[in-house]
Amino acid sequence: MTPFLIVLALLALAVGIVLWATRVTPARPDQQRPASDTAKDAPVAPADTAPVDPFASAPPREEPHP
Repeated sequence: MTPFLIVLALLALAVGIVLWATRVTPARPDQQRPASDTAKDAPVAPADTAPVDPFASAPPREEPHP
């Protein structure tokens, strides 16, 4: 009888966990997001500018690298 009660308690616990995990929460009213300063389609940087070379100010090598 004891193993049956243990299995029944574990089954009830499993059903309770599944019901708790899949419960439907009440719908919250929609909240408006604050307006952003930039448009979503606006480019971040102009497309016609050349990329900056981080090694442009480095001294030239004296001997070739193997």
